[in-house]
Amino acid sequence: MVNYSKKHSEKYVEIYLSYNDCESDIIGSLLKQDEIPFILRDQRITPYPMNISRFGERRFAVPETEVQKAKDLISDAIDSGAIFGDGKFKKKK
Repeated sequence: MVNYSKKHSEKYVEIYLSYNDCESDIIGSLLKQDEIPFILRDQRITPYPMNISRFGERRFAVPETEVQKAKDLISDAIDSGAIFGDGKFKKKK
């Protein structure tokens, strides 16, 4: 899913890897609600109807200028129990 509501010429940075469809849907809704543009890269292998570890990975990327805000939003959702936190934050290189 790509949200181009803001200018999309900025560099996007992957920040979170999710392995759970429900978690991904909630994160997408939270980012959209806070008007943080994002790209969701679906790495699932389509022949399999379920998520199997890395075969079910979905990656969230946001503009560089929104990285900290998006990470805080996801962390707050994990801390409050809104999402399980089955995924992981992507480390900076």
